[in-house]
Amino acid sequence: MEIKLDHIVHFVNGHPSEAVIAWKSHGFNAVMGGSHEKWGTYNSLLYIGHSYLEFLSIEAAKIAFQSDNPLIRQLAQELQKGEGIGQICFRTDNILQLKKDLEDKGCETYPIFHGSRKRKDGSIIKWKMLFIKDNPDYKYPFFIDWEKEDEIRFQELKQLGLLDKRLENARIHSIYIASEDSEKTAKEWTKLFPFIIKGTSGTVEQAERRTAIFAGSAQIIFCQPLTESSLAAAVLKTRGEKPFKIQIAPSLENELNIFGSNYS
Repeated sequence: MEIKLDHIVHFVNGHPSEAVIAWKSHGFNAVMGGSHEKWGTYNSLLYIGHSYLEFLSIEAAKIAFQSDNPLIRQLAQELQKGEGIGQICFRTDNILQLKKDLEDKGCETYPIFHGSRKRKDGSIIKWKMLFIKDNPDYKYPFFIDWEKEDEIRFQELKQLGLLDKRLENARIHSIYIASEDSEKTAKEWTKLFPFIIKGTSGTVEQAERRTAIFAGSAQIIFCQPLTESSLAAAVLKTRGEKPFKIQIAPSLENELNIFGSNYS
């Protein structure tokens, strides 16, 4: 079964509108998303082709801290360590089959979560989410099913004026993740998901060992620090094995550091 990169979840402490302001200051049309009332969170979004960045924050702490949704639990826990990219979400068109496939591989999953959000125009969007239960430090991604064809969703977003014309034909090219053991982590991911290992190499300054995997149209690069000067080393110390950089194609004119993570 094919799964595609859907979005990157970036945890932020302040109001999601701060991310909108930050991106607009660099000329990009980020937009407010809305509230997830039953989870106590709200978000803002920057669409990049058929994927997007989600800036997720806590709106109602009492609700969020009592949530049984693994993503919301992770948000509440990890914001105490600081802001930054916390999760990766892949899209499927058959979440029940994906759940079965993962369980057939010995992977226990949570029951499917149903989500919804009201847009500014009053329309309601709905989705289903799947999480892996045995997921120490939230190192594995989660999955979403929009119950709608990709192109139909894309055209709806376009009609609503939510897309940035500069990024409409762009894509998320690479996701960099700090890793204690890049080759081991890559092998674990490819055992569970239909991804392929690209290979392992060192950086020019030999500060990191990097193992890349192909994950649909994107590649994921696990970065194992070899020296303390490595950015991945700093991420491991403060936030654990988490994504810390996103590379977009075509690339941005300048690398941006926004709320603890880098975009280029």
